[in-house]
Amino acid sequence: MRFSHITEYREYRKDWKEDYKRKLVSADDAAKVVKSGDRVVLPFAHPTQVPLALGKRKDELENVYLEINAPSVDPGWLQVGWEQNFTVGAIHFLGAMGRPSHDARVCSFIPCLMSMRPKLCDEDRRRDRYPVDVFMTNVSPPDKEGFCSFGPHLWNKKSYTNRAKTVIAEVDENMPGPYRGNNMVHVSEIDYFVEAPTARVTDDMIREMIRTTVEDPKLQEEWIETLIKANKHEPEYTARGYYLMGPLMNLLSPGFFTGVMGLDDPYPEADDMAGYVKELIKDGDTIEIGAGRPTTWLPRVGLFDNFADLGIHSEMSAWRQPELIRGGVFNGKKKTLHPGKAVYTALDGGGWQEYLWMVDNPLIEMYDCEYIHNPTVIAQNDNMVSINSILQIDLTGQITCETQFGPRMINGPGGQLDFHLGAFMSRGGRAISMLRSLAFGGSSTVVSHLAEGSLVTIPRQFADYVVTEWGIASLAGKSHRERANELIAIAHPDHRAELRKAAQKQFYP
Repeated sequence: MRFSHITEYREYRKDWKEDYKRKLVSADDAAKVVKSGDRVVLPFAHPTQVPLALGKRKDELENVYLEINAPSVDPGWLQVGWEQNFTVGAIHFLGAMGRPSHDARVCSFIPCLMSMRPKLCDEDRRRDRYPVDVFMTNVSPPDKEGFCSFGPHLWNKKSYTNRAKTVIAEVDENMPGPYRGNNMVHVSEIDYFVEAPTARVTDDMIREMIRTTVEDPKLQEEWIETLIKANKHEPEYTARGYYLMGPLMNLLSPGFFTGVMGLDDPYPEADDMAGYVKELIKDGDTIEIGAGRPTTWLPRVGLFDNFADLGIHSEMSAWRQPELIRGGVFNGKKKTLHPGKAVYTALDGGGWQEYLWMVDNPLIEMYDCEYIHNPTVIAQNDNMVSINSILQIDLTGQITCETQFGPRMINGPGGQLDFHLGAFMSRGGRAISMLRSLAFGGSSTVVSHLAEGSLVTIPRQFADYVVTEWGIASLAGKSHRERANELIAIAHPDHRAELRKAAQKQFYP
């Protein structure tokens, strides 16, 4: 851990304003801290200016191991040709920008529970790899006592800051903070500061950029409508996109961007699926809602409106959840841990106005993934319910939320397994997995066998409840034969006969 000598820590804290000035550098100078052979970590919702400056140093560096998480910038290290300079490992999430790089085998995925990454740092499992030489994060400006906030996107930034040899922080004056809980870091704990506010963009700037970038007039209007909507909901992410993705707008569809931002409308089946999930929830439950579709839509289609005394212990927020906190539906009265508080590791998904409402709200607390995602912590909540989206399940109950119909990774598992295990182990807990019965193209998402190369995210021993638009399958404690029957009953009717034949061959004499 950093600053193990408390006297030294106190000396730095006494004079934090001068300390901040001494540590203030340009993005280019901060990037010079990285040496050949270093391990550099960019967390989820990472800074932009120092990584771009690091990319400019490509020809000066060799064998830098870059650990990324849902990257939002690519100076070039996600493309073929930079392998001698940067070895890229993606952890937890691939994201839309990381997926093509993984497809091209430029970056390699690091399987790891979100709660367990700090353990690997502390125990130095692979002496040449797991220690973090340089960690790059973003923070709000320091308050009157010298404390900066990690803002609405905490994730694992606190735990990395505590363990990295060198910490570089981009100071974003437009980042809302502080947020209660354990979401603060003192100036004395940072080695270099770079002042790099994420400038906001106006609707007129969006119109001008698109009309000078996008060639097709119809596509122009679609992009304008999409980005103006996104700018209202998530001005921070939209601003980053404005400055970085302009040239890609002739290649990407507005619908793709809408999906990435979580602004797309719920599936037609969402209401039916929410109705089945409703049967599995009770007043007083503590809820986690995953970021994927269809789970993120559940508050928007009214699933929780008529419940009472629900609690929140979750990776991130979802649309309408803050509204339900204000309305007293999610009041946390019956929570075992943090009663009366909604606890998160990130507020991504709630929207900008909700971030501002939660800034210094005593009802909201934020903690690092090291705590929030820990299955043994999650399991301490009685009646814990995890609700997550998956991509595919086979007739034995093996679940993947990472691949579909083969080895191609769609995304990383994020915190799904952490929360699934925690809810499964909780007294009275339930782990709910949701998926539409048909994938794009009409293939069944309930399959007899996962295709060769598929990655199992949740082993069949932990499969619990599975929900499609056709019903609920209850799998825990049941045999392969019983599971097959449960899953066939919620598969799409067009595929049930084929699945029955497969089940007869697999599980019957």
